[in-house]
Amino acid sequence: MPTDPLTQSKSDLAAVIEHISLADSPVGIDAQYTHAIIISYLQQISTRLDRLEERLNQEEDKTP
Repeated sequence: MPTDPLTQSKSDLAAVIEHISLADSPVGIDAQYTHAIIISYLQQISTRLDRLEERLNQEEDKTP
C-alpha cells in the first residue's frame, strides 16, 4: 500500500511542490504542502483505478 501523504514531510513531497510552486502567493495556509498532499492522493487513486480496470478487463475476457 502506498504511503499516506498526510504522514509525509514537506521534503518528501518536494518534487510535487516544485511543480506547483508560486513564490508570490499570499495565502493563510501552506498551499504548496496542501496541494502536494491532494495530488499525491489523486496519483494513488489513479494507480489503484488502473489496476482495478485491468482486473475487470481480464475478468470480462474470461467470461464466455
